[in-house]
Amino acid sequence: MKHSVRETGTWQHTLDVEVPAETVDAEIDSLARAIQRRAVMPGFRRGKVPLDQVRQNFAETIEQEFFESILPRVTSAAMRESKLEPVVPPMVRNVRFTPGQPLRFEAVVEVRPRVEVQNYRGLPLTRRVNPVTDEAVDRVLEGLREESAIFVDLDRAAEKGDHVLVDSTRLDANGRRLPGTLAKNRRVPLGDPSVPADLETGLLGATAGQERTVEVQYPDDHSSQELAGRQFRYVVKVRKIQEKKLRPLDDNFAREVFRLETLGELRDRVRQNLEREEQVRVRRELEAAATDALIQRHPLDLPERLVQWMLERVIGEATEGRAVNDALRGELEGHYRAGVERSLRRELLLEGVARAENLTASDEDVAAEIDRMAQADPRQAAKVRARYQSVERREALRDGLVERKAMEKLIELAELKDETAGSLVVATR
Repeated sequence: MKHSVRETGTWQHTLDVEVPAETVDAEIDSLARAIQRRAVMPGFRRGKVPLDQVRQNFAETIEQEFFESILPRVTSAAMRESKLEPVVPPMVRNVRFTPGQPLRFEAVVEVRPRVEVQNYRGLPLTRRVNPVTDEAVDRVLEGLREESAIFVDLDRAAEKGDHVLVDSTRLDANGRRLPGTLAKNRRVPLGDPSVPADLETGLLGATAGQERTVEVQYPDDHSSQELAGRQFRYVVKVRKIQEKKLRPLDDNFAREVFRLETLGELRDRVRQNLEREEQVRVRRELEAAATDALIQRHPLDLPERLVQWMLERVIGEATEGRAVNDALRGELEGHYRAGVERSLRRELLLEGVARAENLTASDEDVAAEIDRMAQADPRQAAKVRARYQSVERREALRDGLVERKAMEKLIELAELKDETAGSLVVATR
C-alpha cells in the first residue's frame, strides 16, 4: 500500500491511497473462494461450483464484500501510519477500481482541533449567591407535610375541600367506553384550581360506589396539549370520599416520617440540603459564565463533519433511535445545533487551558474518582467498577477529570466579583 497525506482544511487531512494490483487480486480471489464454499447452483452441489462461474454469477456480491472489507482496513492502516487521529469516521470518496489495476481512493480525515489558548486569565465573572432563608426552609417543611399527608375515608356525599378517589374511562361519541383510557385510583381535590370546573361540578354530592357520567370542557391553557381546549365525556366510578389531614409540624413528625429525633434536626437537614443545592446552582452558573467568556475571547471555527456527527448522536438519543423524516430532522438540527457547537467549543478550549497549565490526571486520580462514584451509591458499586474496567472508559474518565481541573483553574484565575442577595462584595484576583 502506498499513501500520501495533504491538508485540505483547517482541521482536515486527505489521504491519497493506492493498493497494489496483486493485493487487490489476492483479496478478490480469497472472497471468491469463500463464496464458492457456500454457493449453490443448478447442477452443482454446495461448494462444487467452478471458481470461474462463481466469479461470473456472483460478481456484484464479490465486489460489494471486497469494498466493505478492504476500504476500512486499508484506511485505518493509512491513518495509523500517518499518525492521524480522526474525531469522526473518515469519509472515503473517489474510489477508482479496474480489475487487474491498483485500487485508488481518497479518505477525508477530520482530526481533533488543537487549540492554543492565550487570553484565558482574568475572565470577568460574577458569583451570585442567594442565602438560604428561614422562609425557604419553612416552604420545604410545608411541602414535606403535604407529601406525608394522610387521607381519611368519609361516610357522606362529597363536598368542596374533600378528595374524591375515582376510576375514570373516556367515552366515544356514541357513549361507548374507549379501550386503553381507563385511569384507576385518581385523586381529585374538590375546590383546587387545577381541577376543571365541569369535573368538580360532576363530582360534588357523589357518594362512594356511585357511577356518574361527566362531560368536561378543558381550558385552552391546560397543561396537557392533548386535552387543552377540547371537550370529553367520561364515566366515573367513585371509590372513596376522603378528607386530607396534615400532620402537626413537631418532633413526632420528624421521628415518624424521617427518623430524626427532633423537628430542629429536621430543619437543620432541610437547610443543609438547600445550601448544597444552592452551591451546585452557583457553581453551574459560574462555569456557564466562564465558558461563555472563554468562547467569546477565542472565536473558533469547528469542523462541520464533527458538528454533524455530534448532531446525529444527539438526535438519535432524543428520538431513541427512531427514524425521522427530513422536515423533523431539520427542525431537530436547528434546535440542537447551538448547544452542540457550544459544547464542542467548551471541550476544545478547556483542553487548551489544560495544556497551557500542564494539567493532567494520574492513574491514581482516575482510581479515586471511580472509588468516589462507587461509594456514592453502594448498591451499584460493583456495576460502577465493572463499567470502568475497559481502557476506553477509563481514558474518557481521565479526559473528564482534566477538563474539570481546567475549569477550576479558569475560575481560580478569573477576575471574580461576589454578589449576595441584598449586598455586593467585590473580590479581585
